[in-house]
Amino acid sequence: MTMDDPCAFFREQTILLTGGTGVLGGCLLYKLTMKLDTRKIYAVVRVSTEAAISQWKKTMPEHIEDMLATKKIELVLGDMTKHGFGIEEAILREMAGSVSVIIHAAANINWLSTMPLKETTSNNCLPVLRLAEVAATFEKLAKFVFISTTYANSFLPDGIVEEKTYAVGDAEQHLTQILSEGKVSEGADGGFAAPYTFAKHLAEQGTPAFPSSSRGSCPASDYIERYMSAPDSGIVHVSPHCPDGTNVYDEIPVDMAANLTLLHIMHGTVGIVQAGAESYVKRTMAHFHQDIIGHFPRQDGARGPEFHYVTDKSIKQGRYAEFGKIWARDWHFSNAASKGFRSVKGPLSIALGDHDAAEKYMKERARRISEEVVRRRASKNLTHSSISVA
Repeated sequence: MTMDDPCAFFREQTILLTGGTGVLGGCLLYKLTMKLDTRKIYAVVRVSTEAAISQWKKTMPEHIEDMLATKKIELVLGDMTKHGFGIEEAILREMAGSVSVIIHAAANINWLSTMPLKETTSNNCLPVLRLAEVAATFEKLAKFVFISTTYANSFLPDGIVEEKTYAVGDAEQHLTQILSEGKVSEGADGGFAAPYTFAKHLAEQGTPAFPSSSRGSCPASDYIERYMSAPDSGIVHVSPHCPDGTNVYDEIPVDMAANLTLLHIMHGTVGIVQAGAESYVKRTMAHFHQDIIGHFPRQDGARGPEFHYVTDKSIKQGRYAEFGKIWARDWHFSNAASKGFRSVKGPLSIALGDHDAAEKYMKERARRISEEVVRRRASKNLTHSSISVA
């Protein structure tokens, strides 16, 4: 086996994967089974195996039957809120003697600033710490990967964000205070974009992390859908450095985030790795807004949104811009750890082919969301018209 042969490497690996029903986790599961011939994958699922399979049939209907037919996936019931991840003792013992790689991709993503800090910390920080305790008993474990978010460092000012840990106070003390009081001392959260990002930051302090800006809950898609459903004022706060919305919009295709994750596992990378968009899909916030304008559903004379970029923060921005305020910032996330992979070919290539391919991908997403909004409106109108009053 050479480090140029991913199939040979993963054929010797037994992997524990959490978050497999999410977008990124599902993509990883597909690649591990169908592209890399991985020896075995323990996929931890909640609720029931039936519910997990039902979810996969919705998200990857063309692949899931073939994936399960490989017999490489073992579905394991688990509960991240419980000791030992809620996994049966017999299965834990089996894992302890065979698992060589852990990929923790599970998360409860919520970008709302109103999300209770204690709740999001319990959902996004404690599970990785519990999994680390379980991992300590695994005899053959060689790699532990925690999928985080690039915005775990959203307390930093605009500028370059290196691939390293940026500490804000005592993480253990913060965690204890959050779990006991539901908050931290005033100012101790350092101005994070949302409670979710603070929780991810705390989790990174004690685990290896792979921050990625390809997020499972697709907040960018939510952002597009909100504007297409009911446009707001279109006023967006921007950095003085990018008054025309020319800051990099940090989003990369999930396929690329998955391939980078697997490449770094294969090559034994240790420490923080960022999968930001700047080195791969360099689109701006203005490009993103043009997608919304170009595909806005104009049925029934609906007027499309207009976007107005302002640097004066005293001017109230639109409610959707407030939801996506992190995208108006001007961070530049370093991707130095991944530069050596740009020439990789085969199943783990991170090449998009050309810039036009990325543009086409993003515009196609906006078109699909637009069509879905139109369908929902039509269905709602049909329902209302079918109601009769006696």
